[in-house]
Amino acid sequence: MPLGHNHKELEIWDGIIEKTEKKLANWKAQYISLGGRVTLINSVLNSLPTYVMSLFPMPTKRDFLWKGNKEGKGLHLVKWQTAQLHKQSGGLGIRNLGLQNRCLLSKWLWRFNTEEEALWREVIVNKYGLNGNWVSNSVNSTYGVSAWRTIRNLWLDLSRNIAYKVGNGTKIQFWKENWNGNEALMGLFPDLFSLCTNPEETVAEVWSIHGWNIVFRRHFNDWEIGRVAELLHVLNGFNGLSAEKDSIIWKHSRDGSLSVNKLYIKEVNEYPGGKLGPWK
Repeated sequence: MPLGHNHKELEIWDGIIEKTEKKLANWKAQYISLGGRVTLINSVLNSLPTYVMSLFPMPTKRDFLWKGNKEGKGLHLVKWQTAQLHKQSGGLGIRNLGLQNRCLLSKWLWRFNTEEEALWREVIVNKYGLNGNWVSNSVNSTYGVSAWRTIRNLWLDLSRNIAYKVGNGTKIQFWKENWNGNEALMGLFPDLFSLCTNPEETVAEVWSIHGWNIVFRRHFNDWEIGRVAELLHVLNGFNGLSAEKDSIIWKHSRDGSLSVNKLYIKEVNEYPGGKLGPWK
């Protein structure tokens, strides 16, 4: 594990690049068919150390596919984005290493919420503080090196695919987080949200054994009463709090769990052409 390096410097990948080149050097790549090179590329990519990929954004190269080990430029027969599509979609089935790297980094954000007692999480919270209850504050420092800054910047994309499961209700924000359907209540009822006294209040703070106790800044006008009725109708299926902790759910799996492979498949299906763009 490289220590003391800027996480964007290519030097941190020297060891892995050297190992990869040694693997490729054992093959007469210029004599291997295109199909053989695709198989070799996937074999080498799948053997790369995922631990390093889960901490640092990595550079990507594609020359080997088109020119093997020959000098000069190879003829690019199709767009690189097409080469990375599934074979069923007309691609070559080459794993999108940049996307794999991104998914491995994103998994840390999931672990941030499922490993609440972990020492590494405590270090992050003490250094950067919390933004709400599910993620740290953004890392805006203009100096120093922070691998967490790269990881933290992925939260917005990841959070769009997360729902929240209410347990004791002490972490989930009533208005701002998606816990009762496909969208947060502030998005469904922006007019009522603008009238609430505490936009940050949790589910536990507005629920009692007698039902919902939502406090607004003023009395409602006649035309607003219908909206309140709609809100209460949406909340009608809530079964109350429990002794369990609040938790997050990955919306694209049956059991609500998240794995790197699940995230990768979802991202490939949604952004088959590499729409996510390069690292900056």
